[in-house]
Amino acid sequence: MILVELASRFEELSSRLSEQYYCQYAGLTYDRELMKKLAQQLTEVSNEFLREFTEPRSMYLASIDTIAEAERLEVELDFHDKRMEKISSEKHHINGKKVNWGNWRQFNSQTDDAQKRKEVFDEFIAKAPRIAHLVERRMNTSKEVYKRYELTPLESYLELEQISFEDLLNLLMKLGDGAKETFLSAADHFAPQILKKNKTEYYDDFYTWRGRIFKPLNRYLEGRAPLDEICRFLGTLGFNISSINVDAEDRPNKSPSASCWGIRIPTDVRILYRKVSPFTNMRSIFHEFGHGIHGISANPDDSVWKRYIVPMSVAETFSMLIESVTENTLYLQEDLKLQETAVGEIVDRVRFMNLIFMTFYAANSIMKMEFWKNNYTTEEAAVRWEELTERFFIRTPGIYWILHHVMPNYDMYSPSYVIAATRVTTIKATLVQDYGEAWWRNPKAGELIKQLAQTRGEFNIKEWRLNPEPYLKEQKSLSFLE
Repeated sequence: MILVELASRFEELSSRLSEQYYCQYAGLTYDRELMKKLAQQLTEVSNEFLREFTEPRSMYLASIDTIAEAERLEVELDFHDKRMEKISSEKHHINGKKVNWGNWRQFNSQTDDAQKRKEVFDEFIAKAPRIAHLVERRMNTSKEVYKRYELTPLESYLELEQISFEDLLNLLMKLGDGAKETFLSAADHFAPQILKKNKTEYYDDFYTWRGRIFKPLNRYLEGRAPLDEICRFLGTLGFNISSINVDAEDRPNKSPSASCWGIRIPTDVRILYRKVSPFTNMRSIFHEFGHGIHGISANPDDSVWKRYIVPMSVAETFSMLIESVTENTLYLQEDLKLQETAVGEIVDRVRFMNLIFMTFYAANSIMKMEFWKNNYTTEEAAVRWEELTERFFIRTPGIYWILHHVMPNYDMYSPSYVIAATRVTTIKATLVQDYGEAWWRNPKAGELIKQLAQTRGEFNIKEWRLNPEPYLKEQKSLSFLE
């Protein structure tokens, strides 16, 4: 079978399998047997590619990943179901239902009683070992598949991202260490109002802060529809987003994390999210529509590997770029017509969350890099993650990593957010320089973003320097600490 035919078959099967995963994450009915069948067929296509070709290199690496994904499918399906079932509270409820892994963030957002939040956290930490064996199996499967091709998931990731282990580690260390002191000072400032206690503690995770800190901002966005705002914003830039489907229904088994799905790129792109609070909803929608325009901007005539095989940090670049406008002073004042006091409060709180992000994802990313480099077990990874949390923020029970929505679900993804955030700072500087402070009002800026998005798997990574200093300096600038 020639390369183009193999790639076409790869796209067809991948699209059908992605739709089943979408239904799973949406809390809809999905067909496990069909997923297994499609995964097996994808494995056959990938094996044929690997027998016949070594180029394009991105397709070669993606084929290995596809085989690993297929061989992980059974355990990943089990993990998805068991996590919802086993990570569930015996004592606490939300909206008449038991608090479980799927609605945990909503519970933390709505519950002012810190003791209750602590009880759920401690209960879930105690129950996390019940699903650790599934994570162990998942990771071992990936390791075994990559070993057949004399690679590791880490090596494949670094190659696609065009960055060395040392350079990535250095970036993460600079951001995590650089943000810690300001984060802890700001946490002390916010804790009485946001956490209803004097200090932040181990159970006040990134998502607890995120679900609660924007609550005082909700009054500024009452009556605003996030979908209307994103349509207006992207419309000015020249994007037609009418083809992107949005599912905002709140189902019991729906993933708590917003996500964007390129079922068939560029014609079938979908967004899932669960409403949390007005400001969080706004940021989630802007973030996911960043993914969305990345998907719909692809040229349908481009190769399968160019449209679908995209470095993970590039996938996050466009989402973070669009989301960043929701913390832009000029956009908030002039486009959303918010008062100066409101704008200052929004900027401070978003920057605070970005500081938590840097510290939290420094720990997450370094642990996953070392996981593959040092062949950790899940228990060893827990020990190491706990050590890293103490270095970058507050010592937290290491088994928490099993409860995260990224670390146990992916071979490597966590560093992608940090790389993307740093890259976006460079892209924004170019947009401001070429199109002005309010660059989003200039259709030519939209043309540049569209051109960059269209490159997909051929995005010029080296063109946009990863300099942590401007990003770190901006986020550490908080009005109440000056």
